[in-house]
Amino acid sequence: MKKLLALCIVFALALTLCACGQEAPAEDSPAAASDGGDAELEPITIVFATPNGTANIESVYAAKWIELVEERSEGKITFDYTDSGALGSYTELLEGVQNGVYNMTITEPSYIATYVPESALLSLPLIYDSYDEATAILDGEVGQWYNALVAEKSNLEILNYFYCGFRYVCSEKEIDSLDDCKGVLIRSPEIDTYTDLLSLMGFSYVTMAFSEAYTSMDTGIINAVEVPLQNIYEGGFHRLGKYICGTRHLLSVNCIVANEEFMASLPEEYREIMMTALEEVTAEERVQCEANEQDYIEKLEAEGAVFTEFDEASKAEIVEIFGQYWTEKIEALGNPEAVEMLNKIIVRARAPTRARRASKGVCQDDENRGLSFGLLLLQRQVHEKLQAGRPL
Repeated sequence: MKKLLALCIVFALALTLCACGQEAPAEDSPAAASDGGDAELEPITIVFATPNGTANIESVYAAKWIELVEERSEGKITFDYTDSGALGSYTELLEGVQNGVYNMTITEPSYIATYVPESALLSLPLIYDSYDEATAILDGEVGQWYNALVAEKSNLEILNYFYCGFRYVCSEKEIDSLDDCKGVLIRSPEIDTYTDLLSLMGFSYVTMAFSEAYTSMDTGIINAVEVPLQNIYEGGFHRLGKYICGTRHLLSVNCIVANEEFMASLPEEYREIMMTALEEVTAEERVQCEANEQDYIEKLEAEGAVFTEFDEASKAEIVEIFGQYWTEKIEALGNPEAVEMLNKIIVRARAPTRARRASKGVCQDDENRGLSFGLLLLQRQVHEKLQAGRPL
């Protein structure tokens, strides 16, 4: 009996010693934090590099966003921000974000096509007829589908979309028809969507970074550019070529895109601060971008620029040309969901926008809309094929 009691005492002492040998959780360890109490969030610095010039509207509002985030986080979130392509081109910076070299950049969906071919859907010529329509598409079901697809197929997360304006052609030669495009050597970004549409319009093109375009036009390497009016005016291109054709063939849409793993690592409080501030800034930027378009027309005309438009025959022809391009691009994706999203763009985004535009007195008669009217007919044709289950 005494031996048994002694064994029990030894066993109990051993257990006590083992328990005493374990270290208590450190106060800043996950175990300590899980016991309750608000742990102090560590400050972070976000490396944000963009190819966009400081004066560009997307850069101006990116700076506003940074300011808001730093203020609302009380300095716990700061940015190491570099613009104007100092750290690389669109392609290089997007690759850097994909690989985790940078946390964020500003880019176009057309550049994301390297990782997500379905990006072509958001970059088709004439796909957006107005700023309102772009918002209906990008903030609606189509945009949500695309954002999720980007996250699935890449290491990228799209945070929101900025507008940079509809694109115009600024040329040394007056252009008011598709025939006039022939023989014009125009600068193009190194993106298939742009080179395709410029070729379809009859231009000859040279691919180069936008930073090289002014010198190239000044020295005769090219004699035209196609960019938003802000870039024409701020870049001084109207002093090299005074003719500006209102093709409005594409709405330049930029997105703030982040490394997905980086975003997933953020505390929820930080993410909430960033996303809420970005939503506010984005809404303001889009309104300002639309207002700027008319302002730049007036500024450019005051400095001698001459605005032209395609004649009616060219408007009808370009719709047919781009309609075939839509067909080929969407079929080539081989993704039924992309076709479904195109259908949603045509069916859902158009009707409410046309109603809003009519209520504003912008356009009471579709027949007076030029390219837009032709686009509407094209959309109806595509929709009929989709509804009938026929190939595009």
